[in-house]
Amino acid sequence: MQIILTVIVPIFAVIAVGFLAARLKLLDDAVGEGLAKFVFVIAVPALLFRTLATANFAGANPLFLWFAYFLAVALTWAPATILVRRLIGTDRRTGIIAGISASFANTVFVAIPAVQRAYGDEGLEALFLIIAIHMPVMMTVATLLMERAARLDALENGTAPPTVSALTTVKRIAVNLSRNAIIVGILCGLVWRLTGLALPGPVEDVVRLLGSTAGPVSLFAMGMSLTRYGLRGDLSSALVVSALSLVLMPAIVYVVGVELLPPLWLKVAVLTAACPAGVNCYLFASYFKSGEKLAATAILVSTLLSVVTLAVWLAILA
Repeated sequence: MQIILTVIVPIFAVIAVGFLAARLKLLDDAVGEGLAKFVFVIAVPALLFRTLATANFAGANPLFLWFAYFLAVALTWAPATILVRRLIGTDRRTGIIAGISASFANTVFVAIPAVQRAYGDEGLEALFLIIAIHMPVMMTVATLLMERAARLDALENGTAPPTVSALTTVKRIAVNLSRNAIIVGILCGLVWRLTGLALPGPVEDVVRLLGSTAGPVSLFAMGMSLTRYGLRGDLSSALVVSALSLVLMPAIVYVVGVELLPPLWLKVAVLTAACPAGVNCYLFASYFKSGEKLAATAILVSTLLSVVTLAVWLAILA
C-alpha cells in the first residue's frame, strides 16, 4: 500500500489532472503539444546529458541489461503480431503495429517519472542505459519490418510493391536519429563523460533545473494527449496487446535478468518493461497509414490498466 501511495498515486494523479485540463478545455490542445515537445527537445535531453555525464555504473555490464530487455521485446513483439493477425485477420502491416504497441514501452512519459520516484537518480542511470539504444533499435527494426510487410501486402494484393532498398531505409533512419534531441542529449552526455571532467557549477545547475521538469511535465502532457485516443479500434486486440505489454514483457525481463543483473538494474528494467504503450507506436502507425485505430486504442487501454499492473510489479520488486 505504501508503494501505491508514494509512487503510483502521484504519477497517475498528475496524468489525470492533465487529462481533465484538456477535456474541460482549460488548456488548448496546442498547449499539450507544446509541453510534449518541450519534454522531448529540452527537458529529457538535459536530464539524459546530466545523468550520463555524471553517472557511476559501478562496473556493471550494460550488455546484460540490454540482452534481458531486448530479448523480452522480441518475445513480446512476435506473439502480439501473430495473435492480432489471427484474431482480426488483418494485413501484415497492422500485425507489425500490434507488435510495436506491445513492446515499445513509454520510456519517456511514464518510465522516467516512475523510476525516479521509485528508485531515485541511481535508478535513472540504468534506465538511461536502456533509453540510449532503445529508440535507435526500435526505430530501425520497426521501419525495416514495416517496409517488408508493405512489400508482402502489395504482392498479395496484386499491386506493385514499393521499391525501397534496406540501405536507403537505414540511411533515412540514421538521418532522422541524428536530428533527434534525445539522441543528441545521449551522445553529448557520453562525450562529456569521456573527458573525465566535472560539470561546471553554473552549467550543472542549469541542466539540473531543466532536467527536473522532465517528470512532472511529461506526465501532465501525457494526460492531455489521452484525450486524442479513444476506443476507436478493435477492443479485443487492444486488450491482447496490453496484456502482453504489461504482463508478459516485464515477466520475461524478470526471469532472464534475475541471474544477470544487479538488484537495482533488475528492478528498473522490469518497471520500464511494465510501462504502457508509448506514443511512438501511434506515430509509426500514422506514418505508414496502417493500424492507427489499434495503436490509439492500445495506448489508452494499456495506460488505464497500468495503474493496477505497475502497482503489482512494484510490490513484487519490493
